[in-house]
Amino acid sequence: MMKKPLLIAAAIFAADQISKFLIDFFLVYASTIPIIKPLHFFNIVYSGNTGIAFSAFQNNNLIFIFIVLVFLCIVAFWLYRNAKKITALQKYAFCFVLAGGAGNLTDRIFRGWVIDFLDFGINGLRWPAFNIADSAVCIAMGLIVLSLVRD
Repeated sequence: MMKKPLLIAAAIFAADQISKFLIDFFLVYASTIPIIKPLHFFNIVYSGNTGIAFSAFQNNNLIFIFIVLVFLCIVAFWLYRNAKKITALQKYAFCFVLAGGAGNLTDRIFRGWVIDFLDFGINGLRWPAFNIADSAVCIAMGLIVLSLVRD
């Protein structure tokens, strides 16, 4: 049954897009709002990324639109064809990949770049800013590894 994983994927996609809309509406680009102030541990920031993970390969948005679109079509087709053969954990993992990929693809198409806004670190040691879609893809990778270990 694919209904529940797809509903969760839709909720992740919606949360990603709503959060990015709110960031774009209420914050000025490149602004920072400290949330957990000791050691500057967690901030909400407004940054844009035309590259991929860790801001690599900047200014290649059109190439990434094409690559992600093809990748998402392949994943969706594979998931459709194999839904009865894979475990529930794998279904959730691939639905998380679809949700995260679609969230960032939507940004690339309609904004020209991906909004990143979650900023963690300790003082000057920062993890690159990310968003809910990025988190969904990372969780998906963890679920896939867990699935492989369990099998």
